[in-house]
Amino acid sequence: MRRIVIIGFESAGLTAASAARMVDRTAEITVIERRPYAIYHPCGIPFAIGGEIENIQKLIEPAPMLPNVDVRTATEATAIDTGKKTVEARSLKTGVRETLEYDSLIIATGSYVFKPPIPGIELEGVHVVKTVEDGQAIIEALERTKNAVVVGAGAIGIETSAALGKRGLNVSVVEMLPSVLPGMLDPDMADPLTQRLRDKGIQVLCGKLLREIRGKGLVKSVGIGEEELPAELVIIAVGVKPEVKLAKEAGIELGGTGGVKVDDHLRTSSPDVYAAGDCAENFCLITKRSVLSQLATTAIRMGWVAGVNAAGGDATYLGTLNTVVACAYDLVIASTGVTTQVAEKAGLAPISARTRVMSRPRYYPGAEPIVIKLLVKSDGHNIIGGQVLGTEGAAERANLLALAIQKGMTVEELAKIEYCYAPPVSDSIEPLVVAAKAMLRRL
Repeated sequence: MRRIVIIGFESAGLTAASAARMVDRTAEITVIERRPYAIYHPCGIPFAIGGEIENIQKLIEPAPMLPNVDVRTATEATAIDTGKKTVEARSLKTGVRETLEYDSLIIATGSYVFKPPIPGIELEGVHVVKTVEDGQAIIEALERTKNAVVVGAGAIGIETSAALGKRGLNVSVVEMLPSVLPGMLDPDMADPLTQRLRDKGIQVLCGKLLREIRGKGLVKSVGIGEEELPAELVIIAVGVKPEVKLAKEAGIELGGTGGVKVDDHLRTSSPDVYAAGDCAENFCLITKRSVLSQLATTAIRMGWVAGVNAAGGDATYLGTLNTVVACAYDLVIASTGVTTQVAEKAGLAPISARTRVMSRPRYYPGAEPIVIKLLVKSDGHNIIGGQVLGTEGAAERANLLALAIQKGMTVEELAKIEYCYAPPVSDSIEPLVVAAKAMLRRL
């Protein structure tokens, strides 16, 4: 009987267990999860803070009932011995230690929130948005908060800023780069989002660096450049880092990004050890360069490959396009592939075109603008990136563009796709086709 041990039971670990169970129904699968609950949904935390989700505890779920899968919550993996093929584990409830033997090991330890070394970052009132407990602490702080500062304008930072704004707080979001969502959008596509936030009363400060968090015990203000902003609540949302302590101590090789280095089967440098999710290094499907893609959807795809292979199957991981979506004040922002800056750094000489069309016929109630930007290679006209903003249909169109990029589609081919039409759903010419034809005119 094959023994599979999985460390971590978030998106990657859960999917790996399901995939391994499908491939080898007799395998004995043991999952080690240090949290007291099996599954939770971190992407829902900003919406619980904003009140759309009434009870943040709804983000917690029990482990699915899978045969021969033993999920041990409140249990911490303390060491991996790749020579003996064992994992040392300790119960966080009882302190009892145990040695687990494995034939295949999957490391899905996830990530941790990066907290920059800013003076005052340990003051009470400074929070991160990672766990249900983090979200609950922020919700409890709302009653005594008038002013909030969010540090970092990535997806979590933007969604949390909007959530706090909906709660009636005076909110400022600080981003050291020149525009919001810098990993998703080119600056010209970020401008409509910035304007939407400002229209809703959010102060957006780009190209600014948080220098200090001030207060005595409790946060009172923050220093941004020469300016001081009042703040009883500070949210640090500058990103996460791979949780690789166990892997590193076991002598497993790390990549240049800081994640566990893996091949296209998600094998690590140690035999029969795989890695998936936020802790594992990824590679960009377009540039072929090593990247970190710390998204739930990426973790699910990686977990499936790792689970299949750990159970004796043969699955290949294709790489990532970092297809991602964020929401703020009914505006949906989605992107896939590379931005202009990333494409230029990779020497791809991108050509871009941007269009603004209506989501439905103008005569139909609810028609709203949708903005699409396409990026193609100058050589061959293959699509390498897409950015979509709108109140509806943005995520679905980014998904379609991701498929087009995966299949190596050219903009000429995108302009010829077949699509459906009904006034309540879309206009008679699909917006992606309009965008493709605008690109052809540009070319």
